[in-house]
Amino acid sequence: MFSTILLQLIVFFLPSQLGLHFWPEFSRAAGIKIDYLSPTLYFTDLLIIAFIALNLKIILIWLKNYKFEVVFLLVYVFLNSFYGVSPSNSFFWWGRVLLYLLFILTLRLRKVTWLHIKNPLIISTLLVVSLEMFQLFHQSSFGGLFYWLGERAFSSSTSGLARLSLGGLDFVRPPSVFSHPNSLAGYLLVVYYLLHLRRSALWCRLFVFLGLLFTFSKGALLAFLLIFTFPFNSYLILAFFLTFSLLQPFLPNLLSSLQFVSDRLFLLVPSRKIIFLSPLLGVGLGNFVPSLIRFLPGSFLLPEKLQPVHNLPVLLVSEIGFVGLALLILLIRKHYRKILNPQFLTLVVIIIITGSFDHYWWTLPQNKLILLLAGAILL
Repeated sequence: MFSTILLQLIVFFLPSQLGLHFWPEFSRAAGIKIDYLSPTLYFTDLLIIAFIALNLKIILIWLKNYKFEVVFLLVYVFLNSFYGVSPSNSFFWWGRVLLYLLFILTLRLRKVTWLHIKNPLIISTLLVVSLEMFQLFHQSSFGGLFYWLGERAFSSSTSGLARLSLGGLDFVRPPSVFSHPNSLAGYLLVVYYLLHLRRSALWCRLFVFLGLLFTFSKGALLAFLLIFTFPFNSYLILAFFLTFSLLQPFLPNLLSSLQFVSDRLFLLVPSRKIIFLSPLLGVGLGNFVPSLIRFLPGSFLLPEKLQPVHNLPVLLVSEIGFVGLALLILLIRKHYRKILNPQFLTLVVIIIITGSFDHYWWTLPQNKLILLLAGAILL
């Protein structure tokens, strides 16, 4: 019973960013503090650790049956980190990945279903969208309790925020408790998909859709149109956007004509160089930004420029290398029957479409956790 309560707490606090940040030397790039590199202990991490601990017996039984695979993974983790650009940073990133792998394993072993997570997920999402709408119409943060859940204090005059000019008006795109409205959009897109599959109440789906719409995230809205409005063949969409993503570093002239990705082009050329820096093992998990400073001119060494490339497949290959990519392909091949399940395949399509223009599925805990939750239910 306590394990079920813990799971519901995890789901409820899934969007929150409440955590303790640390700033060791490896969290800096070119002397600049980088949020992506800061080791952070989130409140959700503590809940997940407790949830895993309560189910440790069934986890250990499963692990004993897959000793070779576990040892092989740990050897690769060590090599990817030790020979990476910043070993300390990679070991921390891998620690979180292993924690999340144990989390989804626990969800699968406990046979968690939609009914287990439905109520806390809907309640927390409604709160997230309500806060987003307040921020949109007031052009400021709400403050109070939401500050502790991850809302960042801002007003219409705050610099460095995601903005949009529409109808002659310039306004801040609301992030709710997320670090960026695009990250919020990806989260809401997955929640909407789950609500859509389970035929949840129309008012609930409409409310989440409005939240998605008000993020003004072009990538997420494109995915919504292709999946829910114009239901094209999933394999065709997957092949197109995967090819598009992998060719992006080699097609800068073509991409410059697309306004909503042109401001991110400057990272695509360095990403090619980063991949060739360590093609086999990669530069290490989480080490794209530390590697990036080697290939940027001094004028580009600014906090807003030092971020992962907005291209999920390219970012993945640069950090895990072709050895890691081969292991991932072997894993997919082994479980391809489950992956080809239409419901799960659509989730993959969502990731690939939005991942063609952003990196949050790989870099931000809230987005990774909603994917794990959805994946555990749909597999």
